[in-house]
Amino acid sequence: MRPVHRRYMREFFPAMLAYVIVLLLSTEWLRTLEGTAARAVVTLLPVLPIAFVIRAMVRVIRDQDEFERRIDLEAVALAGGIGGFGFFTYGMLLSAKVVAAPPAEAIAIWVLPVLIACFGVCKCAVRVHYRSR
Repeated sequence: MRPVHRRYMREFFPAMLAYVIVLLLSTEWLRTLEGTAARAVVTLLPVLPIAFVIRAMVRVIRDQDEFERRIDLEAVALAGGIGGFGFFTYGMLLSAKVVAAPPAEAIAIWVLPVLIACFGVCKCAVRVHYRSR
């Protein structure tokens, strides 16, 4: 593993672990809180570790060689297109009342995880594509 990828692992996994822990703690803490300001602060606590996850992703992409950046760029483009198309399609079905509408927050909270998951799958697919050439 190249040094840039080792650094990414050292940055990414602790940030994700912090996210999971802060998310679980803040969810429990919210049950005891009243008041909009306090609830807003506690609700947004898990956003901070996610900012470090994004920072790690940007740093690894920036510091990779040109070919690795190309793979990531193609994966990001595909992930954005697939994720956007999926949410657009779901929105069309919701507007036509073909599917039952969940609360808006149930949809909004899944945008970033879907994008990141699509990126992971697309990155694997793009790598396979270039290996088979």
